Amino acid sequence: MLLDTTEMKLDIVQIQKKLENQGKNIELVFSYLDELTDKKEAEKPRTKIGFKK
Repeated sequence: MLLDTTEMKLDIVQIQKKLENQGKNIELVFSYLDELTDKKEAEKPRTKIGFKK
């Protein structure tokens, strides 16, 4: 019975570590997305080329 309890505790600790890492990864993805949207807004308009009517 004691072995089962310690195994369950170890499993819970491992799951918590995985969840913490996933939370950090999600925050990193959102920060990259924020950077990309800021970069796109800062772009200057492109001059169009081609035939003009």
